[in-house]
Amino acid sequence: MLKDPPNYFRHVHVPTADEIVKKVLKRYPELKPKSKRPRHILELELNRLNLTYQIILDKLSFLDQMPKPESMHPFYLELASLAVPYQKYWAAVSGLRRMREKLKEMWEDYRAVVRSAVSLEEAARLRREGVGRALSLVKRSRGALQLIRDFKYAVASLPSIDFTQPRIVVAGMPSAGKSSFVKEVSTADVEVASYPFTTKQVHVGHFERGHLRYQVVDTPGILDRQWDELNEVERKAAIAIRHLPNVLLFLYDVSEEGFGIEEQSKVLENVIRVVGKDKVVVALNKMDAAVEDRVRMAEQRVKELGLPLFKMSLKTKEGLKEVLDYLVKRAEEEFVRE
Repeated sequence: MLKDPPNYFRHVHVPTADEIVKKVLKRYPELKPKSKRPRHILELELNRLNLTYQIILDKLSFLDQMPKPESMHPFYLELASLAVPYQKYWAAVSGLRRMREKLKEMWEDYRAVVRSAVSLEEAARLRREGVGRALSLVKRSRGALQLIRDFKYAVASLPSIDFTQPRIVVAGMPSAGKSSFVKEVSTADVEVASYPFTTKQVHVGHFERGHLRYQVVDTPGILDRQWDELNEVERKAAIAIRHLPNVLLFLYDVSEEGFGIEEQSKVLENVIRVVGKDKVVVALNKMDAAVEDRVRMAEQRVKELGLPLFKMSLKTKEGLKEVLDYLVKRAEEEFVRE
């Protein structure tokens, strides 16, 4: 299993078709014959042929660094596939590998026929043909190269998750306080604002307890709708919720400004369907501005679901330590089991 796909892809250079062609055309004119003797002219034709194929094959060497989809955790595959389906990425890699083998065969064939040409004119014609066919293949691979580049950038932009350390995922509807919680307890530098959908990406912060380094994952807010109706931002949250948590903290906003308690409860139920009840912990947030009826309704629903329940205020820090201590305990227990 590839340990850190985002970091891995950041260090792999995937060229464009134009980049390959331009390098050939730049280096090509630099080759000159040693003299006008026929053997030196023939040598020049072979050098031009060899230079073209060597540059192309060297630029395609990145293909050997492209990991198979099965070597990547599903979390990365699903997130990256929101931009480029991983099946298309691997089809492009496989297709270019076949093209590379064809180029190697062509190189051998053209070297042989140029060497055995009956005249310098025929040698030049065969060299032009061999170079032209190679560059034509590169140009026709433009789409496949771009697709791989897009997949590379999609993976490289993702947060690095260490699956050998415990993971706490924070979920809830927009403005429930997810980013504030993650920022408060970890190293994550996430944007915090009072308007919905501040978080567009999955962010990861860290903190240490004992011998373990805990990861706290901030997810975009999810609205009350079916998983297959989620937009791209919400799908990022859904993917993190599905694949990452050793324990998941679901935040209710019990202030007057929050979404309805029924709506928030439906989102909680959707989350439970994905990760199961055993991993979910609930906290009623913004208790400093709580509305009594909303608190009572949320408590009743959480009690019916049989989930651990805490009350806290990130503004006053009331209850924060109790929540975090419990999450650490649960995350470590699940991590050890895992």
